[in-house]
Amino acid sequence: MKTFIEEINAYEPDVVALSGFLTLAFDSMKETIEAFDKEGMRSKFKIMIGGGQIDEAVRTYTSADAFGINAVEAVNLCKIWLGVKS
Repeated sequence: MKTFIEEINAYEPDVVALSGFLTLAFDSMKETIEAFDKEGMRSKFKIMIGGGQIDEAVRTYTSADAFGINAVEAVNLCKIWLGVKS
């Protein structure tokens, strides 16, 4: 986690995406987002989650800003967040 946070601080992304294909990943995504809160960096970027089992309930559980049903939808949402025309 420390390295991930250091890299986010170094690169200052507008969006951080977390992928979880198994239900086992839900707790890890939640813990990662909680770590962002603890570091005081949560408001610096949007967080998107995605993967085969992700839905609105998982988004709420993890406190992510959004989830992508598929890669195309995720990219389109990122473009909206960044103000990029499709």
